[in-house]
Amino acid sequence: MHQEQLEHLSRLSILGELSGTLAHELNQPLASIGNYAQSLVLRVDNGRLTDAAVREASTEIAGQAERAAGILGRIRSFARKRATLRERRVLPDLVREAVTLFLGMLSSRPKIEVEEGTTAKYVVDVDPLQIQQVVLNLLKNGLDAMQHLPETERRMDIVLDQVGHVLRVAVRDFGHGLTPEARQQLFEPFFTTKPDGLGLGLSICTTIVEAHGGRLSAQAPSDGPGLVISFTLPCHA
Repeated sequence: MHQEQLEHLSRLSILGELSGTLAHELNQPLASIGNYAQSLVLRVDNGRLTDAAVREASTEIAGQAERAAGILGRIRSFARKRATLRERRVLPDLVREAVTLFLGMLSSRPKIEVEEGTTAKYVVDVDPLQIQQVVLNLLKNGLDAMQHLPETERRMDIVLDQVGHVLRVAVRDFGHGLTPEARQQLFEPFFTTKPDGLGLGLSICTTIVEAHGGRLSAQAPSDGPGLVISFTLPCHA
């Protein structure tokens, strides 16, 4: 129970850190709904309301409302507290769902490339929400490491590959990177390189990955700046 509470608090912490941009993200569909509704009122007042205008505005309002509901639904699903469960899932699907949730909460989105290779041929026996929590945490850390870069230069690469009976997920940012000493302490509880960080995110991720029979590690890229954090999971054909 204690571990479940920690994981739940970790998810809420991630959402809290991203919530500053959530209002902006939701404001776009809500503003569109308001604009189309106002246009219908003006057309009525001017005697220029047509069936085509009603259909166009109604379609756009419904679409924008669905977009806003989708954003809130993904956040609500991620934030709710519930017991651990295991399912057989295709790992690239879980990774892409986590990327969608992450980008859906940002007003300024980094470019994220996902290379899944042949990993879609295999399944993993996992708690889907926990694995998405790990991916989301790695994405958030990667974005934090690139805050000094112009928004147009912020990007991350996610590479999935398979070696034997193991699938590997590697998240690479192009930020300032870490010293060898910091990389060695990165997964220890309460170690953080952020001024306002608690140092629990990666520690909880380590517990999750190891409970699934995998391993979490960090490496310096061989071809440039940044950091690569990867985790492994046992897989089945």
